[in-house]
Parts: sequence; C-alpha cells; structure tokens
Amino acid sequence: MSLPFEGAYTPSQLRRWLDAMSRRFSCRQFSQPADSAQLATLAYAAQRVSLKGIRIALVKEGGENLVVSLPFFPRFEGLQQYAVLYAKEGTDLPAFRAGISGQALALEMAAQGLQSCWMTGNYRRAQAMEQAQEGEKPLAVMPFGWPRDPEGARLSRRRILTAFSTDDPTQWPYWAYRAAEAMRSAPSAMNRQPWQLSYAGSTLSFTGSRLDSVDTGIALLHLECALGGYPRAWRLAGDGRTLLARLLEDTREPV
Repeated sequence: MSLPFEGAYTPSQLRRWLDAMSRRFSCRQFSQPADSAQLATLAYAAQRVSLKGIRIALVKEGGENLVVSLPFFPRFEGLQQYAVLYAKEGTDLPAFRAGISGQALALEMAAQGLQSCWMTGNYRRAQAMEQAQEGEKPLAVMPFGWPRDPEGARLSRRRILTAFSTDDPTQWPYWAYRAAEAMRSAPSAMNRQPWQLSYAGSTLSFTGSRLDSVDTGIALLHLECALGGYPRAWRLAGDGRTLLARLLEDTREPV
C-alpha cells in the first residue's frame, strides 16, 4: 500500500524545505502582514503542497478575531492573516495529511522570511468555517506574517536527540541520523514532540502518538525532507502506527 505522501513532492521542494527548517519558528508576534506578492506566491504554494483531500485557504484579514485567548498562554500581537487547513469528508488519515501539507506551507513561509504558528484548538470554528467548501471541515489554522523578532529561531527549544530513541542515533548510518536531526526540529502541540525513532536491519522506524494526527504528519514531513536526496521506500508496519523507511541503494556513507 502506498502512503499518501510518497511521490507527492519533488526533490527540489524537499531540499528547499530542509534548508528552511533552521529558520522556521513558532511566532505569535507579528510586525506586519505578508504583502500582495507574497500572498500570491503562498496561494500557489498552498495548492501545490496540499495532499489529496486537503485544501489550504489563505485569509488576508480578520486574524485579530480568530484566536480564543486563554490564561497563561502568550497572546498574539499584530495578527491579521491566517491559513485554514480543511479536510474533505471521507479523506483517509485527514489529520496526518493536514500535518504534512500544512508544515510544507509553513516551511515555504519561512523560506520567504515569514513565520507562522500551528493551532489545532483555541480558535473560533465559526470563523474558520467561513472559507469552507461543501463537505469540508477545518482541522487547524495557521496565523502568519512578518515576525516582530526575525531571529526568533534562536529561542526555539527542542528535545535532545537521544530523547527520541532507546539506542544511540550517533551510531546510525548518516542518512538515518540526518533524518532524526530534521525530525528533532519539527514543532508539535505544547512542544511535547511525542515521537520515537529506532534503527535496525537497515530500516528507520518512526512512531507518533497515533498515526492520524497533525503532529505525526508534521514530523513525517521533516523526515521526508531529509531523505529527499535518496532513493527510498516507506511502508506501514503491522501495528498500524509505525512508519518504516529504508534506502533502495547502498549509500556507503560513514556512520
């Protein structure tokens, strides 16, 4: 069974997003909205990155009314624009697909100097539904714009690599280690990063808290970007939640 992301993106797209990972950070304070040229570029990108059954709508204004403020959570400032991720009714693994598609767009934004913030809750559903088409439901929203602090990536905190694996990733082949490092930079709800990696028998194993989740899709996109330069194959393990990747050629890279 082919997985929904296999063959969806070109090597050049994956390389571009891999390069943008170090610049991307979760942003809640914006200095100004994206300009018309950037919005046009993002609208085109949103169509290209959306997997089957997923649609991303860009909303140019009204973001100041989107978020439901909660105590102890940082407030949004300067928010005007946002994206809404919709899944078509009957889509298989809709949250997983939305995570992959949305993170691809978030990295496109970062490549342009823009920043964004994933939100799967605490937003006004009625407002998100305003852009919906028949048979669609919103799974997440993504406020975006020019960051007030362009160097915000330096403040990003991620778990150490060994927190994701019971073995030592520095002993893995380079391609597997490189993929693990890319996954480590992936955002998740509450910064929990609920993922596990292992390597055995020439196969890299990735497990999220559950397969059909936005967080799992986000992390998978980061893994796929790191593997974009290699002939590879993915498959779903018998447990229905672990994804297995192996290379189709011997890279003869050092460990």
